[in-house]
Amino acid sequence: MPDAFPEKVSSLVKVREIIYPYYDKGIEEELLNNGVEEVFSFGNTQLGKYRVIGKGKNGIVAYMGGGKVIKIRRSDSPKESLKVEAKIQSLAYPVSPRVYSYGKNFIIMEYVHGRHLSKSESIDVIIGLLRAAKELEDKKIEHQELVRPYKNVLISDKIYIIDYDDATIKEKARNVTSVLSWLKRVDLARKYIKGATIEDIIRELLVSFS
Repeated sequence: MPDAFPEKVSSLVKVREIIYPYYDKGIEEELLNNGVEEVFSFGNTQLGKYRVIGKGKNGIVAYMGGGKVIKIRRSDSPKESLKVEAKIQSLAYPVSPRVYSYGKNFIIMEYVHGRHLSKSESIDVIIGLLRAAKELEDKKIEHQELVRPYKNVLISDKIYIIDYDDATIKEKARNVTSVLSWLKRVDLARKYIKGATIEDIIRELLVSFS
């Protein structure tokens, strides 16, 4: 698990050094105009000479200090802006980390000190994830990556669903069925689609775990 206060053990890097995979003046200018000049070289992902918290198809996540991280749009991202993602994540709070500010090329958000989901979790964690997935549905948010949730869930003082890169707004959002598919409980997914409540599903899971 990463250090809770990584600024004590990590070095500062000019933000231009982690604009990836190639330098983009427009990205740097927007970051500087929003007061982002440096980030910490910290995390489990190597990015050239530096380390970051995460690297995805559309962005790099780096630690800023003060309990905040920043997602910086990749210079080769097919997405022209991170604004829609930021707005959906803001709506998802408190299931998601809090969003503090955002622009075309960045999202500044809460740093969650936790661990990723594992393949063998306790029933308490699974129930927490199902409730979080249902809360997103109530807000009409479909995450779209919860059928493979290992990189998209953090466990800390509670369950956080992270990375709203592919999330969309849908009238009938489906997240609970994705989690149940991950659990290989297609039978319960079918019941949920047919109208079983989240509490019905949890009761059946508790019986199977007992």
